[in-house]
Amino acid sequence: DQHCSSCTPAALRAMRSCAVFLLALGAAALVPSHAAGLRSGMNPIRKVVTMLQSMQKKVEEEGEKEKGLYEKFMCYCQSGNSDL
Repeated sequence: DQHCSSCTPAALRAMRSCAVFLLALGAAALVPSHAAGLRSGMNPIRKVVTMLQSMQKKVEEEGEKEKGLYEKFMCYCQSGNSDL
């Protein structure tokens, strides 16, 4: 079942072989990157967990800074009324 009159069986075979070649080329391009990921020892779940742990550490550090600033502000509010 041909789609147009200019598509000969030889042209269809050439298009199919070209499509198979492009698929094989794409698959070959994915294999080295996957193998490199295995060699590095970092799977995607580990990357996400590490990122979340890093974010947790940053949030805790920011919380400590905010707590210190809040305490200084409250101290100023209680003792600074006479300055106003």
